[in-house]
Amino acid sequence: MKRKVAIALLLLAVSLRPAAADLIDECRGHPWPDVQLRACTEIIANPSFDLDAKALAYRYRGDARTDAGAFQRAIADFSESIRLRPDNVPAFAGRARAGFSIGNLADALGDYGEAIRLSPAAANLYIARGHVYLSQGNLDASIRDLTEAIRLDPRSATAFNNRGLALRKKGDLDGAAQDYSTAIAINPIYALAYENRGYLQEARGQRNDAIGDLRQALLLDPSLVGARDALRRLRSWQPIAIESDRRIREGQALAESNCSGCHAIGAQGRSANGNAPMFRNLSRLYTLLALREPITRGIAAPHDQMPQFVLSDEQIDMIVAYINSLSTGR
Repeated sequence: MKRKVAIALLLLAVSLRPAAADLIDECRGHPWPDVQLRACTEIIANPSFDLDAKALAYRYRGDARTDAGAFQRAIADFSESIRLRPDNVPAFAGRARAGFSIGNLADALGDYGEAIRLSPAAANLYIARGHVYLSQGNLDASIRDLTEAIRLDPRSATAFNNRGLALRKKGDLDGAAQDYSTAIAINPIYALAYENRGYLQEARGQRNDAIGDLRQALLLDPSLVGARDALRRLRSWQPIAIESDRRIREGQALAESNCSGCHAIGAQGRSANGNAPMFRNLSRLYTLLALREPITRGIAAPHDQMPQFVLSDEQIDMIVAYINSLSTGR
């Protein structure tokens, strides 16, 4: 009898392991936010998970709550994660991001500072703190952090673009233009860098150059309302509006023909395949900078029934434009 009980308990333990692993995977980042939150909450409440697992669950739930705009609850989750794991760099960074979102700039700087102390070679942390300094108006500190980020990661287009913003506010227009151009050279589909260089050229009276950059920014990302307004000021809106709308329509048609069998590709509804992310979430989960490359390889939204198809560069740009248009309320 004892042997049978022992075997039964062993089988039960084995059967629980995949369920626990699935729960952790869902907490790490399920495409449906309600499923992710439920999984993280279950880990936190379940005494069978150790403190490390609970620290991770608080951190991932904090990320999910930040994305949902529940910043105070996110801060509470990150704080609990830090209490359980005082060396938890992602939790410090997450709490800084949530704090920044509600205007707690001093707290955000403190948390990014602690994250940098624990992980001094992480360029992304310097970029994030540099952005907070920029919002605070501390241009010299922002430039120092972004310069350090570039030293650590010379291929960071974001660091160059953001330093360009700080240099322009400081009055160094030549330095700003050079940084925007470097960001574009590193990543030729970086819409924000085209937009920022376009603003700079408009301010300098370089009308044709400004129109060219602002057009390119909008073709890549139709959600850039400021670029639209600048083109209206430059009296060059109508041609790009027609071209932008054409790209969005054709991107939608490509998504319908290749992706709609599994994904929810519109502004509403759920995916037919539960493992296929909804397209309206992709522009939140990926920045434009990060989205085009995995689409090129066909794995931006991988799932078990994903068909194989090949897209041209122009078709990829169209799908990216369509995905980004979902966040504009068009």
